[in-house]
Amino acid sequence: MKRWGVKSERREVKMEEQKMKTERRELKASSERVSMELLSHRIGRLEKRIEELRAEYQELGQNAKELIHSFEPQCESIGKEAGEDELWSSLLEDRLTRVEVNLFFSYVVDMLQSLHLRVLEKQPGFTSILPTLSSILRRKTWDMELEATWTSVLPEFGLNESDIKAMCGFFVTHCNEADYYSLKERQRYSQNIQEVLDKAVPSRILHHCLLHLVQLAEKESEKVATEQQQVTRASTRRRPRPM
Repeated sequence: MKRWGVKSERREVKMEEQKMKTERRELKASSERVSMELLSHRIGRLEKRIEELRAEYQELGQNAKELIHSFEPQCESIGKEAGEDELWSSLLEDRLTRVEVNLFFSYVVDMLQSLHLRVLEKQPGFTSILPTLSSILRRKTWDMELEATWTSVLPEFGLNESDIKAMCGFFVTHCNEADYYSLKERQRYSQNIQEVLDKAVPSRILHHCLLHLVQLAEKESEKVATEQQQVTRASTRRRPRPM
């Protein structure tokens, strides 16, 4: 009886242990299942929030682009006004010497005349009614054909409307006192042009314009000199040899 009772108790203990193990496994599986469901739920909420944030950022980006686009005309207008103020301030500061004024004035006059003649070459019918460049500038504001011609001429000289304003401003400022130098006279004073402009002309628009005019004139002089050399060589070859 005692042995049977001991065996029975052992079986009961084993069954209890197995039951506890089973309960533990079930509890563990249930806990893991709950954890996975909770994790999946949290991941879903996080993904949803990320999508919401992405949509908000896209909307903010689009609003920013529209805002920048709406302010572009004002920014361009402010930039132009600032550039024009800087141009006139530079002209009124009068940092150039008398010789330097005469030198650059001569280049400006030559370019204004070249622009006038080039427009009339393309529009010979306007010769009698457009005697000066200023008459072209006035008329082109309402004459679309002349405006198109003017717009096509500027790139031929590497110029833009800002350069025209700079040249006209320089001409108006100095026309009453400046002297015109011929090409030969300019060669005596045209050394270190870059250095002179860097020191005396703070306006970027005027600085670029005047330097461009000098460079154009130098290229044209080199071209003329090369053509003259070619003509001289050709005429020398054609001379008959002495008997």
